[in-house]
Amino acid sequence: MPPVFDFCYRVVWRQVEQTKTIDEIEHPVIREVLRHYTDDGDSGYEIAYNADLPARSGLGSSSAFTVAALHALWHNSDQDTSKMRLAREAIRVEQDLLGEPVGSQDQTAVAFGGLNQIDFGRDGSLLVNRVQISEPRMQMLEDHLMLFFTGFTRDAGSIEKNKVENFSMKKEQMEKVYSMVADGRRILEDESASMSEFGKLLDDAWQAKRSLAAGVSNGPIDQAYSRALGAGAIGGKLLGAGGGGFLLFFVPPERQSAVATAMRAFEFQPGKLTAHVPIRFDRAGSAVVLHRPELTSNYNRVPIYRAAAASR
Repeated sequence: MPPVFDFCYRVVWRQVEQTKTIDEIEHPVIREVLRHYTDDGDSGYEIAYNADLPARSGLGSSSAFTVAALHALWHNSDQDTSKMRLAREAIRVEQDLLGEPVGSQDQTAVAFGGLNQIDFGRDGSLLVNRVQISEPRMQMLEDHLMLFFTGFTRDAGSIEKNKVENFSMKKEQMEKVYSMVADGRRILEDESASMSEFGKLLDDAWQAKRSLAAGVSNGPIDQAYSRALGAGAIGGKLLGAGGGGFLLFFVPPERQSAVATAMRAFEFQPGKLTAHVPIRFDRAGSAVVLHRPELTSNYNRVPIYRAAAASR
């Protein structure tokens, strides 16, 4: 921002913040990103956030926000914006600078896009291998997926904390979930394998996940899940930490109308219909969608390029 306002930072999200200093910014991610990734000589930034879906709903929106903020900021100052750097630094912001009890998969998935096998080493190493799936088979997978919003949002931190505390007592379930990675990749990459196997694998994964902590599922979620399977879904899972957010189902195309009807009739909250949200996979990951250097604000300092980053 040019130094002509009575504030130096303007942050637009659920609220509008106009502050003179970084420390006054309430949004935790923006505050820490600006505090640790900008130069003292910068007079300020304007950052606006728009989203298609609600926060705290299990779709990794917090990590998408962090990756996008870093991507826009670095592109703005002509810094390296490799996918691996975006993933690693977003993990650092959330885990180290903010102390959030979150994993590392969301940041990596957002930065890289597409379908990947992500391996996390004990030493902190991060290895991302693209799943070798053909475009027709990718579209077939997309055509079998249905997403429904429960209407509930929640703080994933408390649920994840309970999961972590239970890990030592849930070794068998954790190993079972881990073994499903190879099974899932085999199904997707093998053109001769029935795609329905992937739906059954989702069901197995959900049954293992819901046993990790009491808050992962609840009565209404279990009822909705059973109703979808009764209408023709092969498998599915609650996305994110649990407790609310979005239910994802694997449904043969010929049964999707029946599943949609069954879910519409189910009320997670009295008087509020369950929403079906059509989805497609993102192939590219975080991307800069506007960069116009001619809009540079040059007030006797390093040029600032207005940039926008979007993550899906």
